[in-house]
Amino acid sequence: MATIDSNVVQQRLSAALAKRQQTLAHYDDYYGGKHHLAFATSKFREAFGTLFREFADNWCGIVVDASAERMQVEGFRFTGSDPERGDEKAWSIWQRCGLDAQSDMAHVESIKLGTSYLDVGPDPDGSGRALIQVVPAQQAIVLLDPAQPSRRLAGMRMWVDDDAQMERCIVYTPSDVVWYERDPNATSAAWVRDSDGSGVNRLGVVPLIPMPNNPGLLDRQGRSDLANVIPMQDAVNKLVADMMVASEFAAFRQRWATGIEVPGIDPETGQKMTNGFIAAVDRVWASENDAAQFGTFDVSELNNYVTAIENLIQHLAAQTRTPPHYLTAGMGQWPSGESLKASETGLVSKVRRKMRVVGEAWEQAIRLAFQVEGDGERASDVGCEVIWRNPETRSQAETVDAATKLSTIGVPEVALWEYIGATPQQIARWSQLKSEQPAPPERPTFPPPQP
Repeated sequence: MATIDSNVVQQRLSAALAKRQQTLAHYDDYYGGKHHLAFATSKFREAFGTLFREFADNWCGIVVDASAERMQVEGFRFTGSDPERGDEKAWSIWQRCGLDAQSDMAHVESIKLGTSYLDVGPDPDGSGRALIQVVPAQQAIVLLDPAQPSRRLAGMRMWVDDDAQMERCIVYTPSDVVWYERDPNATSAAWVRDSDGSGVNRLGVVPLIPMPNNPGLLDRQGRSDLANVIPMQDAVNKLVADMMVASEFAAFRQRWATGIEVPGIDPETGQKMTNGFIAAVDRVWASENDAAQFGTFDVSELNNYVTAIENLIQHLAAQTRTPPHYLTAGMGQWPSGESLKASETGLVSKVRRKMRVVGEAWEQAIRLAFQVEGDGERASDVGCEVIWRNPETRSQAETVDAATKLSTIGVPEVALWEYIGATPQQIARWSQLKSEQPAPPERPTFPPPQP
């Protein structure tokens, strides 16, 4: 295989990363509730200016979090490890790298932006142990082989060193690890190769692993779940803004009057004269003319806006397979039992599909971590798999009842513990506690009664 020029890769990936920054920032803003009012006409903007520019009735965060909160890694299985308890060494690496918290962030970033990344390498402390880091999509990118998309030709990480006020960059190829740096305040601001940090890639593969969301055959980089949500989110924001405008004008009901003298123009000042009929909360209209009549216009009805907003939210729930009770809490009876399970079927199926893709990234990362630590057996074990927490919502009584029934047909006890949702660590502890319990005393046997 021809050697890949790291300088060419650095220039190519830097341009590609810079090109997608605006799109990533757009998704990140919508997730965080930083929306710009869309669908507003020129007359609306002329009348209200930037009054509603930063307004947001944010539903994007709920759509992303609904999937991310059900993706909980509980362990790893290897060919030689206990199928129920998981691999203790893999879990030790997971805990040491702080991935309990970082994995949640990786899943949220992947669903929100379309992808996130895992960087695997030796710990800088010189201990020889592996370090797995979660890298946001704004700071990383990989180059995939177009003939074999599962193979990474190169990868790149970029960040700003706040202490030294320098921009750093690492380019990974299967053969080399090359560091670059540049001073953003310098005149040329060109990337310069740092020979101190560069060296041979002893892993033989690009250690920057993408974690795509909803990848396709032609788009392996992933797609954000917010791509279809943002247009409906903009429509909801516009309707809520219109409702706020209507409520503002309806807060003080407009009055009308007939049979009164309409003032003219003051010939001396050229200004319009007033007859004292000024609409205000603290003013009362009165007239000595018997023909004068007064009244108020009807109250503005806001239910039309509410109905339209609820209709859009229902469309959003259907298209994103977010359970309706996540978005319409308080608008109806909260589902329970079988109705709750049925309403969450779409979300559970979507999460399970994400788990298959995301699980591949975690499996590659943990195998690569074992390669860093010199454990060739686990590093080459393609049978490695992630142990996920069950994404379904089940009541405790329902789960225990089902486990009790399964025990009557001979299902092993350890399998039942896993069924009710116990983690591999809990299963190991329960097994140890059970083995330490004294055996129950044997029941005394009595001779059968004599006939």
